[in-house]
Amino acid sequence: MRSIVFLLFFCVSLSHAQQVQFKKDSILTTKDTLFYSIKNNMLSPMFFIMNPKKGIPKEIQYQQRTLIRACEQLNSFVKVPRNILENDSASVNLNTYFSFKAGYGDPTTVKHNDNYLYLLPYKKKKKLIQGNFGRFSHDHIRSYHAFDFGTKIGDTIYAAREGKVVMTKEDSKKHGRTRKYSSFANYIIIQHNDGTTAAYYHLNFNGVLIENGDMVSRGQAIGISGMTGFTTTPHLHFVVHKTTEKDGNVSVPITFEGYEKKKFRKGKRYKRRKK
Repeated sequence: MRSIVFLLFFCVSLSHAQQVQFKKDSILTTKDTLFYSIKNNMLSPMFFIMNPKKGIPKEIQYQQRTLIRACEQLNSFVKVPRNILENDSASVNLNTYFSFKAGYGDPTTVKHNDNYLYLLPYKKKKKLIQGNFGRFSHDHIRSYHAFDFGTKIGDTIYAAREGKVVMTKEDSKKHGRTRKYSSFANYIIIQHNDGTTAAYYHLNFNGVLIENGDMVSRGQAIGISGMTGFTTTPHLHFVVHKTTEKDGNVSVPITFEGYEKKKFRKGKRYKRRKK
């Protein structure tokens, strides 16, 4: 049965691997049925989607779209009858039956403030090494509007917008050139007052300067840049998300202060500007 738990983790976007926890409920599990709970480890609501694939056994019971409150655990989230298992419970591959999506926040209330001017999350001039719709890794709805700013390991990272810290990770030292390293990125996720979240990725080992639950101000030092996760060079991956009922997290276009009506271009250097 360990493989079921692992496969469920694996199916969720790698950026969600720390936030969602599936666990076998030993008390509810019987000789006929395996029961699983799901827990949201974030200090933010999470919208979780389980999309059934063609050929899923009708006996498997699950909740397709669910809003899970901050730190909430939902029991009996998935029920798997033992009679559909070929040999033993460890042989089940739920990748065959589901695809998974998740988004931070409540899709019924989130609405990005398009008039907000974000602060560049660093102080000294930095090169944009990959911009919006970059072909290397900004090729998905979750990253279309992301920015990769070249940094040095040890640079201080600052909050681009005020909000609440809802999730952090700083225990990784690993990085690599393929997507299999994505789950090793250290990061900070901050939720804004319009329900959107900002993600700051590839931070250094022990490179988080704030705590979960903290309210941070715009321009506050929050982290130390590093080289962790899926990356070929030290940089900060910065993106703002909103959650949707169809796709979970999707990136949204944003404007940086001093760069209204200007498009950031790969290879150009950008510094903070005041209005």
